[in-house]
Amino acid sequence: MKKLNVYFNEYNLLMGSGGTSYLPFVSGILSANAKKIKKINDNCSFKEFIFKPDDAENLINNYYKDKPDIAVFSISMWNEQLSLKVARMLKERWNPLIVFGGPSCPHNPTKYFEEHKFIDVSVRAEGEDAFNEILINYINKKSFANIANVAFRSNDKCEINLQKVSFNRDLDMYPSPYLSGEFDYLFKREKEHNYQIIIETNRGCPFLCTYCYWGKGGTTVKYRFHSLERVFAELDWAAKNKIKYIFNADSNFGMHKRDMNIAEHLVKTKKKYGFPEKFRTCWGKNTSEQIFKIASLLNLHDLEKGVTLARQTNSKEALKIVKRDNIKLDSYSDLEKKFNLLRIPVYAEMILGLPGETNESWSEGLTSLVDKSINNQIFVYQAEIYPNTEFNEESYRKKYGIKSTKIKLNEIHCTPRDQSWLQEFQEIVTETFTMSVEDWKQRNTFSVALMLLHSFKVGFYFFIYLKDKFDIDSRTIINGICKLSNEKDTPFINEFFIGNVNKWTNDILKGEGRGIYVKEYSDVFLDIEEKIFIDISKNFELFYKEFNFLLKKILGDKNYNKDLEVINEITQYQLLRMPIQNGKNTKQKFKYNVAEYMFEKLSQNNIQLKVSPNTIRTVDVKDFSKDPHLFTKMKIIWARKSDKIKNEIDYDLSKLVQIKKTYEAEKERLDNGEISIEDISSPQLFDKLNKFEKYSAIDLNRNRKLNS
Repeated sequence: MKKLNVYFNEYNLLMGSGGTSYLPFVSGILSANAKKIKKINDNCSFKEFIFKPDDAENLINNYYKDKPDIAVFSISMWNEQLSLKVARMLKERWNPLIVFGGPSCPHNPTKYFEEHKFIDVSVRAEGEDAFNEILINYINKKSFANIANVAFRSNDKCEINLQKVSFNRDLDMYPSPYLSGEFDYLFKREKEHNYQIIIETNRGCPFLCTYCYWGKGGTTVKYRFHSLERVFAELDWAAKNKIKYIFNADSNFGMHKRDMNIAEHLVKTKKKYGFPEKFRTCWGKNTSEQIFKIASLLNLHDLEKGVTLARQTNSKEALKIVKRDNIKLDSYSDLEKKFNLLRIPVYAEMILGLPGETNESWSEGLTSLVDKSINNQIFVYQAEIYPNTEFNEESYRKKYGIKSTKIKLNEIHCTPRDQSWLQEFQEIVTETFTMSVEDWKQRNTFSVALMLLHSFKVGFYFFIYLKDKFDIDSRTIINGICKLSNEKDTPFINEFFIGNVNKWTNDILKGEGRGIYVKEYSDVFLDIEEKIFIDISKNFELFYKEFNFLLKKILGDKNYNKDLEVINEITQYQLLRMPIQNGKNTKQKFKYNVAEYMFEKLSQNNIQLKVSPNTIRTVDVKDFSKDPHLFTKMKIIWARKSDKIKNEIDYDLSKLVQIKKTYEAEKERLDNGEISIEDISSPQLFDKLNKFEKYSAIDLNRNRKLNS
């Protein structure tokens, strides 16, 4: 009997001109799990995965050799429209069984089935067991009515099986797509590749955040785990296949004791094979000491760019409304302090547009992150409405006055779609009962100003000095720059900051996407603050001239003129540290000990700014004038989360070289296994070990020469 041809469609994003993409994780799991059933294996032929996005007609060409009997689609917001079009074309040409699933597939698909007559079956939440039953019933020509978690078309109507699934506690019953060989054909065919992978060490999330798919129905609140043997084997597989980047899909990595074992195996794997280069994960929300140790270990071995603290909001009212009030914010503060001591990059994620958040609570919450922990990076994201979340329920929207805008999905740091491809969309919150549309615009302006001045370091050293000398908080400075639109003395800031942000917010309200594509700068979409930074970098001298006009307004003529000599020195120091496209190593004479002052302040040491003539040199500054795309990639996209936007200077490096020399013995003991990460209880000791590892590649002779 002829076998049924089964095709999996999981169109993933393309990241950059090199065509980097994730392997189709969901398709691989479903395929590997189905093949373990003899009945399915004997009756089905599983075809090569279709996962690289393309024009729909080009994608259909994959089907002509072996006409499809079953076509499976895993849909998310970045591939929903393309998946729908391909599925419709398949149904019209060959009439296969069309199966949909994934986070964007509605759990109640009645309306979805009415709008898309070509869909035959949909699966909600986890799909391994349901998909196997769909295949077996289709082989046996039986109805799908008895399959839990499944909706199906019957007499052109949507029938939904509401039977609850009893989740199996042993996740290892589902074969690993990596270890079962689902992707081996790709690596045999392509000696050089740009593939990234997703792994999961567990499933489940104890939190019920209303805007998150984990929070409702996507999985369970109880954890289920893959064995450590399975996780280790997958990490080894990735390393042997030279996978540079692994994304870990756990909801709260670091909250479980065994996560330290996983981190240690990652380090062991990287030392042995050189891969993976980076391990990205969603960190736990409540466990402090455990996360600190794991994140410190990963950072020590350059496996993690920085540590994400997904704070989302500081508003108690908003936290309560989105059901996140069970997460302890004190844990964040403890972690921030510890990571700052080690100079490990920490970036806090905040969500703009949560119901209950006011303009006051938003600006206060953001700037408190800056003032309490100047080293942090801050990322602001728009609140999005995803299918199958409480946020998307009509009763929830009505209760909290949530209104949204459907905008083009311009995925940040991903390649723009070809003109012939379908546009995908996302839905963002632009109004709530505590936020008008005008409030939304103001919050965006404030947030972009904060990320520009603080996270991109454009006003970073002014923040430190003004807080220390005058007790002026970051909120005062950020509010000041946001109000410069009416000032005739700041045309550069008005054009490239105020003008850019206003155009961006107005375009979004018209349905344009968040990501901005500027061919001159990059081959991927950029965030608005990234685009503004590049614009300003073309004339930092003019920017700081106008910025000083703002400082004079804030300080008043008397204080400003009295402190003018120091302000000018800090301005020169800012200019020295700011990257530009046509960069080169330079030196600058200073009357004051600005470099020492800033270094010690960031180390949370008390120090006075004083007269102490010195010369500071930049180190390893590159000239990107012939390749502006490389400038954007290295100094904006890659450098942001690793806190390497600033130009390096000889003063900072010489301090770190001294630490390297002093603590060589301790680092050797750590590498030889004589002590473990748990044995290092002193933050000061670990600080020195961490800095030694980071700068072990520095040419000591070169730095001695620079320092002499």
